Amino acid sequence: MELLKKRKVRPTPEQKRKRRYRFFQIGFFVLLAVLGTTVFLNYDYWLFKILIADHYIFTDTLDVLYKDAVGAENFKGYRRDFDRFVIAAATEKIRSVNNDRYTSLYTPQNYTYLVEAEKSDAKNAYLKELTGETVYMYLPNISTGTREFVYGNRETLLRYKNLVLDLRGNYGGLLADFYSVAELFTPKGAVLGHEVTRLKFLTHAVTATRDPYFSFEKIIILQDANTASASEGLILALKQNVNHVTTLGEKSFGKGIGQVRLPLTGGYAVNATVLLVQGPDGNTVHNAGIIPDVAGKPGGDLIQQALALVGQAP
Repeated sequence: MELLKKRKVRPTPEQKRKRRYRFFQIGFFVLLAVLGTTVFLNYDYWLFKILIADHYIFTDTLDVLYKDAVGAENFKGYRRDFDRFVIAAATEKIRSVNNDRYTSLYTPQNYTYLVEAEKSDAKNAYLKELTGETVYMYLPNISTGTREFVYGNRETLLRYKNLVLDLRGNYGGLLADFYSVAELFTPKGAVLGHEVTRLKFLTHAVTATRDPYFSFEKIIILQDANTASASEGLILALKQNVNHVTTLGEKSFGKGIGQVRLPLTGGYAVNATVLLVQGPDGNTVHNAGIIPDVAGKPGGDLIQQALALVGQAP
């Protein structure tokens, strides 16, 4: 018995034409709806931009404001630089109200300097042996460079029973790098900190995802008034998750907020505070700082005091 095969009916050229035309119509009206919504949502801003950039009569005033915002060397024109001028003005107003100096527009020169300074500072990280059982590690910031430094020296650090971790002057850095370093010390599943945002579904606790690499008998952390931000987060993560951690020195800076830095066109970047960063226990150090377990002796050598705390003072 022969199997009957159904012949596939091919659309006629006329049907193909109508189908393409229908797709074109749908696409056209979708595009029109998107453009209409965009115009509606930005109508006030675009009118203001045209009014100021193209028609404001006191151009000498615009010259001062624009060049203050973007730098005289970067100025391209009132309309071309209007968005950057507005960002600079808005972030300056934010800073003037709540003293949030971290929310700002970076000019290309400032942005390049910031990135290069972070890389340059990270190169100052170093290790040295204090005694046969105690090693000293200095981290100038929390960045990709210092994270790589710590990971690159794991085998050396494993040779010692005790660690003196110097975070004096450490102004912080990237939260992701702080978490990555903290994971080397903390148990798997330990809460390293909390990130609180305006969007509740983005608010979450950050936990260690691997088993600890180090198991020092004693860790002494040196801190001062310039120990800030992600370095304070590192202190809290170790203090609240690892045994035998002692802080020594001065009260830390007290920066419990986090920023997002977005590159813009033309080499610019905008930085904005978008996170409240809390310790593992849910408390914040913002505007409070971390009080050390042991106050540093005025004019004393903190490294020698640290050795005394691990019972190895010379």
